[in-house]
Amino acid sequence: MSPKGDAFIVANRSNPGVPEVKSQSSGCLTAKSGYLLSIFCPLSCILFILLIAQLAGCVSDEVDEQSALASYQQALSDKGPQQRADPLQSLALLKPIPTPDGILEDVEIVIDPNTGRKIITLTIEQAIVRALANSPEIRVVSFDPSIAKQDITKAAAEFDVTAFGSMNYEQDDNPVNSIFQPGQSDVRLLESGIKQKGVTGSEWSLSYALTRSWDDLSNRSLPTRYEPILAFQVKQPLLRDAWKQTNLAGVNIARLNHDVAVLGFRQKAEDVSTQVISAYWRLLQARRDFEILQKLLERTRQTFTKVLGRQEIDATDVQIKQMAASAKSREAILLQASRAVIDAQDALLRLMADPQVSLLDELEILPQTSPAVMTAELEQSDILRLAMKKNPVMQQARVAVAVADINIRVAENQEMSRLDLIASSRLQGISHSQGSAQDNFNRGDYVSYAVGLSFEFPLGNRQREAELLRRRLERRKAVSTLQNLADQVAIQARGRMRLIETNLAEIQLQADAAEASRIHLQAVEDSEPVRERLTPEFLLVKLQAQAALAEAQRAHIKAIVDFNISMAELAQTMGTVLELRQVSTALPAISERTDE
Repeated sequence: MSPKGDAFIVANRSNPGVPEVKSQSSGCLTAKSGYLLSIFCPLSCILFILLIAQLAGCVSDEVDEQSALASYQQALSDKGPQQRADPLQSLALLKPIPTPDGILEDVEIVIDPNTGRKIITLTIEQAIVRALANSPEIRVVSFDPSIAKQDITKAAAEFDVTAFGSMNYEQDDNPVNSIFQPGQSDVRLLESGIKQKGVTGSEWSLSYALTRSWDDLSNRSLPTRYEPILAFQVKQPLLRDAWKQTNLAGVNIARLNHDVAVLGFRQKAEDVSTQVISAYWRLLQARRDFEILQKLLERTRQTFTKVLGRQEIDATDVQIKQMAASAKSREAILLQASRAVIDAQDALLRLMADPQVSLLDELEILPQTSPAVMTAELEQSDILRLAMKKNPVMQQARVAVAVADINIRVAENQEMSRLDLIASSRLQGISHSQGSAQDNFNRGDYVSYAVGLSFEFPLGNRQREAELLRRRLERRKAVSTLQNLADQVAIQARGRMRLIETNLAEIQLQADAAEASRIHLQAVEDSEPVRERLTPEFLLVKLQAQAALAEAQRAHIKAIVDFNISMAELAQTMGTVLELRQVSTALPAISERTDE
């Protein structure tokens, strides 16, 4: 413990002595009260001003909850975890339970009469709104802002007014060897009051106490006496622990932590929305691939049928086996494409977590939204500026720097010496009965006050100096982290911009390739009826032309899907996913329906 130098300077005025019973007065203002006010008024004014300042400095725990994102977060937090079936059953946790107050309209489901499977037509807006309403990943983080808000309330509660009171009874029976010491005494105390810590660091209290005392001291004027006392005390730090920026540090940090929680919730909502967009387009791509490969298999089987039809003319066993092998190979490829459709569908179902269409259902999802191909100009400077400003990771890093700044200011304040201003005032009365003691008190006959300074200087102060250095290093680390993240986000944004440009160029190239492959296959098929004989070389050319067309069509749809996914991922880097048309319309819908 560091050695300290202490000094205490005090000015004190009081009216000592045991009073006599005063003459009765018809009012509280007597001739003596003018003299009393001349002494007590200046201090009373100072204390009254301090009291008003403290009461006016009550700290609010309110946060801005007017945005669509805040309403969405609050709606999810209020609903709590998603209702699912009995967890004691093995598969129950995979089956969400529809609630009577469902927040979404049901999707249209058609039962296939041949297979009995559910067939669902789904738009990308429907997929996104269901994911935002039901996603367990978003539900998990939706509670964080509400929890962080309670931390603001806890920090602000430090400045609430506190009521206190006490009741005490004490009876003593002591041996005495002096006529100036009582042997027996009886003291009863009732006290109540209020106190508060102010935003400037001051602490004030106002209390009223009534004491009834009796003792057997023979030379005491009032063996039984009543003493009402009204006391006011205030302590205002002037250096360490003083002023708002130090005392509101906990509240301000709690607010910043709430901002971090909101940003974390927003980041998760944007991540899930991006995943849903990606999963939706991947499902569309998988279904288009399946359709293309199915068409390829049909063409191969048609060719196989033609070869079998010419078995008696010019088709040899080699040609027949060649076609059979190609058909079987393409059946296997189609089987893999079918599995890819189911995998893509399950990925979308997991993100949606919708009670109407769960992972346990046998169903088929048919995407209805067609992917768009936009040729909007992408200005690199605008994209980087948005990424630096709105990316949730960047915003969280900036909040970390702001928290470090607050911690530095607090550490700098704590490094100071302690100098406190202490002031108090006391109004009291005393008499042989409670009524006359209260009259004595009401007239304000006995007033005391004290004003002083308390000073403390730690000679070593190594602990606080080390804390200040630590906080400064933490800020440097936070700034370095911010700069590192800025570089990473910028590289990611530039990479996704280039990917979009590549996808956009590839779309046209693959479209041209698909058209060229179609023309080539058509020319091969047109030449088939006029050929003198069916050769293995011709069949190979035909099979290759069919495969080339299928691959070109698959590459074309892949380029379109990659472009749309890249656009969503670029919006994720910029922090604008929730501003996309498909997403921005979902948030109000969820919040409004949940409030109902």
